[in-house]
Amino acid sequence: MLKRSIGIGMLCVAGHAYSGEIKVTTIEDVSKDDTECSLREAIEYVNKDFVDSGYQGCVGRIKDTDSSILLESKLTYKLNTHIKISAQLNLRTLYNDTTGFDKPAAGINNAMIKMLGKDNIFVIDDTKKELISIKMTEVTLQGCNQSVCADQGGLIYNNEFLTLEYVKLSGGSARQGGAIYNFAVPVGQDAKERSFVNIKYSLFEKNTAAEGAILYSQVPQFRISNSVFRENETTVVRGANIYSAASLDDAAIAVFPLMTHKIVNSTFYKNKGFIINVRDGIGLNNLTVVGNSAGIQFNAPLKKAYLANSIVLGNPYPMTEDNNCYFKADDKSFLQNNLVVNSCTSGDGNFPNNIWQGTELIAGNDLEGKCKTLTEDPNALLCPYVQSDTAFLGYFRPRILMSYKTLFESLIINKGKLQLDSTAKIVACETSDQRDNIRDDDQHTCDRGAIEIIVPNTSLVGQDLILGDVAKINIADKLGDSDLIPKEECEALKDKLDEKAFGESWQAGCMQVIQVKTPSKGKLTIDEAGNLVYTPQGSWAGADIFKIRLVTSTTRFHKTNPYLEINVQIVQQPKNDMESSKVSTSGGSFGFFSLFTILGLVGLRRYKNKQG
Repeated sequence: MLKRSIGIGMLCVAGHAYSGEIKVTTIEDVSKDDTECSLREAIEYVNKDFVDSGYQGCVGRIKDTDSSILLESKLTYKLNTHIKISAQLNLRTLYNDTTGFDKPAAGINNAMIKMLGKDNIFVIDDTKKELISIKMTEVTLQGCNQSVCADQGGLIYNNEFLTLEYVKLSGGSARQGGAIYNFAVPVGQDAKERSFVNIKYSLFEKNTAAEGAILYSQVPQFRISNSVFRENETTVVRGANIYSAASLDDAAIAVFPLMTHKIVNSTFYKNKGFIINVRDGIGLNNLTVVGNSAGIQFNAPLKKAYLANSIVLGNPYPMTEDNNCYFKADDKSFLQNNLVVNSCTSGDGNFPNNIWQGTELIAGNDLEGKCKTLTEDPNALLCPYVQSDTAFLGYFRPRILMSYKTLFESLIINKGKLQLDSTAKIVACETSDQRDNIRDDDQHTCDRGAIEIIVPNTSLVGQDLILGDVAKINIADKLGDSDLIPKEECEALKDKLDEKAFGESWQAGCMQVIQVKTPSKGKLTIDEAGNLVYTPQGSWAGADIFKIRLVTSTTRFHKTNPYLEINVQIVQQPKNDMESSKVSTSGGSFGFFSLFTILGLVGLRRYKNKQG
């Protein structure tokens, strides 16, 4: 087959080049001596340890430097059979002309590697005693789309130290390890190192296996953080999607809990089979496990395993039964400070689990989609899983209900410990959440689950209008992890609130409008879903600059200032003098971006511990 060249796009990025970088210049799976470099040829180049002279169209490798193989964003690279990796390398996506504010969020414009044949994608093994380091960043691995891609490792067979960051693994299928099979057994009589999988900021979806649809490891040699796992399926009865076939050896277990075998700050939903079989030496912390066919299986007879500060509810969903936790007969796992139901037990007596007795879990019509307002659903604990267009991973947002008179009544907020004294026998929360937001340290408390509730400081929205238009702006994403309180609740808070804008009746969020640089030139309405409608009054040309102050489900607990502020700029001009364009945080014909730069984001301000 004639090779299709990627073109000059990647050949004109000399300004981005660094020592040891090898640019893949064709999407086809070929290996022959010509002027183009395929992914297979690039990896063969590194495996063979060729330097300077190049190999079959691949150039760029410099002696004594780490080898980086670069792929073009959004392109699909085809493979007919797997590629073996037997030398240290970094595989990553290269972005051209996307720096600073224009650079997309990591993970959303990955290059894709797609298996066309019936095989896995990578076999990582140098057959030596010492581990080599393999890192993949911002790539998507798409499996063979057949019932079984490979016996072990539907996408990756690993026998080295593998790190994945912002990687999507989808469509892998195997008997063991639908996405990844980790050998995890020392190679050679004198070898002590076991292969290891380190997963960060990654997405596993629609992988299948008899055992370990997400990951099969001979022993628990993995660390997983800040990741999402959905719609994976393990078919063996009481099988687990993250499966360890055996326990660690005594020496490895002896250092528990000072170990790296953890799963933290991650979300699991819509998976079939148990999420993980917990063996001695494994720690689970700050997880959200919701809407799977089964929850967590515990098999740690040495009491060297734990589940802490997590939400394990609605497995399965809708809640027709309680399949959230299963304990083997001799299990002695340590469960502490989780939000669970009866099958997971009350756990540790000193810092016990909360047993949820409710029935309304998700404020939506399904596990994914739009979250209902506090008026539409006043009782559900979590919003459905949502993923924005500008983010690689989504999450379940905890809701702060209007029925709470204080934040102490929440089963999620401020229920964990962030900092402990040296004698405390408590598993502390992770220091940041799934989104890398720093967990609250005002009073050394933190939230259960993968998400820490955050309240932003100030932000800016606006729109450019042609004369006669009406501005419509949704500000829901500017509210952080909170909801606008219903207008019916404003009167009860009036002692905390300033006078109503223009003497009008309350609106959602008890909205108050404050003119900043101009007199009022229009009328503003808002609903509970965060939809702002601005109607200009008159045929004026120029700008209306003001800010709105809103009370949210979180800020209402602040002792003295229950408001969240959002700056608004509306620009109106006669027809044909300008192009109409919506503005979120930059743009606009009146120096909107410059205004935003001046205002800045001065950080994240926390209200949770300033209760009234």
